[in-house]
Amino acid sequence: MKLSAVVLTQNEEKNIEECLAALAWADEVLVVDSGSEDRTCALAEKHGARLIHHPFENFAAQRNFAASNAKGDWLLFIDADERVTPELADEIKRTISREAPRAVYAIPRKNFFFGKLLRFSDACDDAPVRLFPKAHTSWVQPVHEKIETALPCRKLKSPILHYSTRDFAHHKKKTAAYVPLELVTMREKGVRPGLWSVLVRPLARFFFLYFWKLGILDGIAGFQYAFLSAYYTFEKHWRYWRKA
Repeated sequence: MKLSAVVLTQNEEKNIEECLAALAWADEVLVVDSGSEDRTCALAEKHGARLIHHPFENFAAQRNFAASNAKGDWLLFIDADERVTPELADEIKRTISREAPRAVYAIPRKNFFFGKLLRFSDACDDAPVRLFPKAHTSWVQPVHEKIETALPCRKLKSPILHYSTRDFAHHKKKTAAYVPLELVTMREKGVRPGLWSVLVRPLARFFFLYFWKLGILDGIAGFQYAFLSAYYTFEKHWRYWRKA
């Protein structure tokens, strides 16, 4: 069975080289770029990746386009700010060599926020489905996209290293990109706008992450993560309420 490692990019020159270097073992490395204006594309080609340009609509659509152009029987989706460890690479190779493509695989992530490893909050539950056979799967939801499939889900043991947010400026940039897509998702789900959501949900989010999920034990990084997650919740519900 052949495996395609797939990476979506847009202005990822700070991440792309380390990301692709950790994927050199794959049968194919496919980079789908949505209009980078930095050196992302040149660096991807330097590392031997197959590069395709495709305009961005939303994350699910971009991932489905990438999947349709991948050549492998198995697909491994990795974000540019993620790293596949040698241990994970070995586990993936063992898995697809002995398994018929009849399951999808969740992979745990170790999340780094502002350069610090988060051990608590919702980080300890983070295990997105990233390894799956090309057939019988598709991505849904414009942002925070997920796999839709009838296949059973299993879980690998070795983690992905995820360097999610570098600093406040990076968080602000990600919020600006994600929130408009969040509004589309909320409308599709029929979420009712309301002042209660604007005022209460952010506070509930902070309490849940910082106290209930023990984010307080992650020190200042735990506070920053809980606070900015609450702010993100406020921002999307505030904008949703205003546009209603």
